[in-house]
Amino acid sequence: MDTIEVTLSVPLLEHDRYIGVLSDWATGFQQTDSTLIAYVPVEEWSGALRERVAARLRADGYTDALEVRVLGERNWNAEWEASLTPVRVGPFLLCPTTGEEREDTEATVLRIDPKQSFGTGHHATTRLVLRLLAGTVASGDTVIDVGTGTGVLAIAAARLGASSVLGVDIEPGAVQNARENVAQNGVEDRVTIREGSIDTVPADRSADVIVANMTRHPLLELLPDLGRRLSGTGHLLLSGLLTSDRPDIREVLHELNFEIDGEHTEDGWWAVHCTRGA
Repeated sequence: MDTIEVTLSVPLLEHDRYIGVLSDWATGFQQTDSTLIAYVPVEEWSGALRERVAARLRADGYTDALEVRVLGERNWNAEWEASLTPVRVGPFLLCPTTGEEREDTEATVLRIDPKQSFGTGHHATTRLVLRLLAGTVASGDTVIDVGTGTGVLAIAAARLGASSVLGVDIEPGAVQNARENVAQNGVEDRVTIREGSIDTVPADRSADVIVANMTRHPLLELLPDLGRRLSGTGHLLLSGLLTSDRPDIREVLHELNFEIDGEHTEDGWWAVHCTRGA
């Protein structure tokens, strides 16, 4: 399937607003100090979307800042996997399942094969939530990972001492990928991967920690259900959000009686740690 490569010549500090414009259509982004590149399936691209992006660029004072080209069908995922290198995130060292580990005797190694799923540590949203997770999960905790992708967060929770972890994802390919990664990391005894969303979790089952790394729109729909599956003293960790999403998400969290215990940002992305209010 062909892909549209959309290149915006704008400085890094401006990227979050354009990621927000394209996030409902793009399957991935690449960032440099002076460009943002979005990859959009050809069937999702349209003249109306192009004009929307161009109009936003003009309004912000960026003329001749948009370049669009069609990329022929290639195994982009295989090429991307081949370029992956180990990433240190907090106590974790995330490594591809092929290739040599970087020597780091103090790190907890997580072996992750991304296939078509999200979550290798090379994106800020994964790094943000891994750091939150490392400071939250305690030995014996029960954890639910919603939108598990590669399963990296579920695996990390188990390696932090969680006694039971359930990862759910609506994409069958992600479920298979996550199960393979769970086996690769030897945590099958504590981590279960299930196809579906939070509604697959029994209503009477609560978790000490719920983590969700996903974009604004699905997260807003799921927040009430996430709250119902969280124990009274539990922790809710959210990532995958732009800094521009912060006011709306904070407002909804307040309406659901959550208190903000910690916030972190990186490269225009925002993650938050919440607990229930008194």
